Amino acid sequence: MIRTHILPCGLPRAEADTLNRESGRIYTDVLVWHYRIYRRTGHWLSPGADERLNDSFGPSTLHAHSRDAAQQGFHKACKTARTNRAQGRDVRYPHRRKFYRTTVWKATGMKQEGDRLRLSRAKGLEPIWVVLPPELAALPPASFVEMRLVYEPISRRHQWHLVVDDGRVAPEPSGLSTLAADLGEIHPAAVANEQGAVVIFTARELRALNQYRNKKLASLQAAMARKQKGSRRYKRLHRRKTFLLARNNRQRRDSEHKVTRTIANHAKAEGAKRLVVGDVRTIGNGKRLNTNAQQKVSGWSHGRQIQYLTYKLAAAGIALERQSEAYSSKTCPCCGTHNKPKGRQYRCARCGFVGHRDAVGATNQVSKAVHGEYGHVQPRSVRYRRPFRRRSSRDTGHVARGQPREAAPL
Repeated sequence: MIRTHILPCGLPRAEADTLNRESGRIYTDVLVWHYRIYRRTGHWLSPGADERLNDSFGPSTLHAHSRDAAQQGFHKACKTARTNRAQGRDVRYPHRRKFYRTTVWKATGMKQEGDRLRLSRAKGLEPIWVVLPPELAALPPASFVEMRLVYEPISRRHQWHLVVDDGRVAPEPSGLSTLAADLGEIHPAAVANEQGAVVIFTARELRALNQYRNKKLASLQAAMARKQKGSRRYKRLHRRKTFLLARNNRQRRDSEHKVTRTIANHAKAEGAKRLVVGDVRTIGNGKRLNTNAQQKVSGWSHGRQIQYLTYKLAAAGIALERQSEAYSSKTCPCCGTHNKPKGRQYRCARCGFVGHRDAVGATNQVSKAVHGEYGHVQPRSVRYRRPFRRRSSRDTGHVARGQPREAAPL
């Protein structure tokens, strides 16, 4: 299994910026000369031709294969844009210059020596040493696939992203059933099985973190707008804003990992072979949303949650698939009538069915995944599950009683 481990970066800020600036320069040179030649000849250069052209411009301070990674980044971006355009999305090809870009070391530019990893640079320059944690230092040298020097703009610090292949093979799925998940902004997911049993994973704290972030960010930005840019008070408010965003990102990431881990454990306990989720990537496209709705949709981290779910399910041998969720929350699972739900309850005006809105969406999703259409699975039971429970720092009653409080069952 391939995992990405985040390690602290001990390089001086100036040295780390120099490395990423060199990667940005190489990427920009490839981009500029590619379009110049295209305008003159009308033909696109191949990736190999672009690399040979850039190599002829002179030496670089990066390792040869790190330079190749920066050159290949342009064509990877072109490939992504081409795929999106083929799917009907209005996406432009890469056209912006990059003054900074993440520096990448491939396996050929790394070498493990004890509990340290050596990252090579150009000939004649000293290598960079990265101290490995004990669990990574025990792995064989062939396990280290790639290293990236990533700049976090919110915390304004650099981090090492080490890609490791531990050699483990994903197990075969033990079950044959299909689960479907209806993703939501209020409840992260409602998961239904083929029998209609629905489990709603609730994590309102994740929504509260988004609301708190928006509220405090608006307050700080309004205060900064009233100050002279560059003044002492302005810089103090800017530091407070940076601290707020960095802390909020860590809290949200922690909550999302716990939610997705609980969903993956539930799928494994159900003996699932696959988990089908609704495709919500274009949920806000072409709709006239009010300001509050736009803010909720923009702060909804469904893409990151899907990313976490994908690799956690893959570790258990469970596949994750996407399918269209059009009208899944509006279609009655009993009679097939379309009704616009109001609030959290779904009411059918034709047959009188009443149920949870997310449960209706989840059962319709599993019905479509198994039978090809809605209406073959109805909600039989609905249970709530809380992936985690945080203790408030003000709640000290268990300390006064002298008895520890039992953790909430998951």
